[in-house]
Amino acid sequence: MASAKDRRKINQEAEAERQRRERERREFKEAQELESLRRAFKRMDKKGDGKLDVEELQEELDFLKYKVKRHEAELIIWEIDDDADGCVDWEEFRTMFYRIRDDTTGCEPRKLFNVVEFLMHDKNYNGLVDLDECVTLFYQRYGREAVDEKLSELVNSDDNDKNISFAKFVEIQRHAAKRQSGSGLKPGATMVPQVKGMAYVVDPTLSHLL
Repeated sequence: MASAKDRRKINQEAEAERQRRERERREFKEAQELESLRRAFKRMDKKGDGKLDVEELQEELDFLKYKVKRHEAELIIWEIDDDADGCVDWEEFRTMFYRIRDDTTGCEPRKLFNVVEFLMHDKNYNGLVDLDECVTLFYQRYGREAVDEKLSELVNSDDNDKNISFAKFVEIQRHAAKRQSGSGLKPGATMVPQVKGMAYVVDPTLSHLL
């Protein structure tokens, strides 16, 4: 029969093994996410020059059947363009994604993030993402109650289609965020314009992308 000391050692070893496996799962998931992010950047970088400009953003949104005017695309780029060169390079792109992914205030500009996140899940490069995958993402972010009403409305209109367009992807998120906070913003956010250098400003002309 194992002594108390032996049992403690066994428990410690089991806990260490559990933590090791959890760390490996986390690292694997992070590596997958980074690879998906790189693919999204490469997909949007039509010219292959390592930068995302206004024309490339508009071209991708056109493909997604989501029209924006040039000045709207310029503002989306400007919000992320830290060095003011009129483009978003890989470092700005990567920093934007992780900053907004981890944002708990709702005050960060999310327009480009929404596009990027959709592209990361568009594994077939056809402008659609798997509905079940979206449901899992939305439930984790907003909770089931905040998502189900709008989700049911949109899914029913698709005649059991198992994919979802970018327009509906954004619509569900906007509805869920509004239901979650009662104001369209996450708890702690302030309804003021959401632009770089003015961290709480929401541009009404781009509310459809929020």
